[in-house]
Amino acid sequence: MEFDPDRSYNQPIRDFVKRTVIDEVEDIIFAPNCNIRIWYNFQVESYPKHSHTAAEVVIPVENSYKYIADGRRFHLNCGDILIIPPSIPHEVECDSEGKRFVFLFELDFLKRMYDYDDLAEFLKEPQLINSITHPDTYKKIYNFFLEIVEIYFNYMGKVYEMSIFSRLTEIFAILAQDESSLKMVNFTNDKQHKNFYKFKSLIAYINTHYMDNISLEYAATFVGFSKFHFARLFKEFTNSSFYDYLCHRRIIAAKTLLEDDSLSITEVGRMCGFTNQSTFTRSFSAHANCTPSKYRQQIRQARL
Repeated sequence: MEFDPDRSYNQPIRDFVKRTVIDEVEDIIFAPNCNIRIWYNFQVESYPKHSHTAAEVVIPVENSYKYIADGRRFHLNCGDILIIPPSIPHEVECDSEGKRFVFLFELDFLKRMYDYDDLAEFLKEPQLINSITHPDTYKKIYNFFLEIVEIYFNYMGKVYEMSIFSRLTEIFAILAQDESSLKMVNFTNDKQHKNFYKFKSLIAYINTHYMDNISLEYAATFVGFSKFHFARLFKEFTNSSFYDYLCHRRIIAAKTLLEDDSLSITEVGRMCGFTNQSTFTRSFSAHANCTPSKYRQQIRQARL
């Protein structure tokens, strides 16, 4: 089951009235008598920088979408899930047609839960969730958002908050468990603990910006080390060299894009950060044991 971009998604109680933004702080208009609002947005317009007390989740369902959140730029493709924590400044760059869901949730109730601390670490900054950044849990999280949309838009005159928040709590439980599992790593000293979170932040950056020209020097500066010290620590942290890890993430992304027959092999390579076709083919073959063309043929045969 997938989102249907051609379906009409009407607000269950009343339509949007207006946006109220004062000094870059937006007063969220939830659905009446509840703590949720979900927009099916297809406007071709940008939104200036603003923040609000609600958490925002964006999922494009037709064409891409561009967000700048907490100073970081996100190019969202169809199916990507961007979670923007409460009070994080963000803005939208929209210059083409498209459709996307924008979810707004009041999350104060989560703070009273025992394991909220694990989620709080995750919610310190915007998070991109897709099959590359969260290969083991993305599909489950995506399906929960599908269910939330169906519950919200299928019942006119009432919002079933408990059903929606039960799914949202499941989503955050998955993310909190992912975060908690990282805390089980044994650290021998505070410096090692601090370095761990520096490199964890860098890995998150690479996973969302793999298509950019990320040099070893830039990555070293990102975590505050000399490039020689950085190369050794990165190997300890990932069991891989920096360039091997970056290439691996690009190949994972390429495998997903190769499923789209409308994209040429050259386009796929360029979209994943490879500067020329020969480099893409050589790197893909080394990691996947076949050329991009052969991999696409295997996908087509599997569909028959």
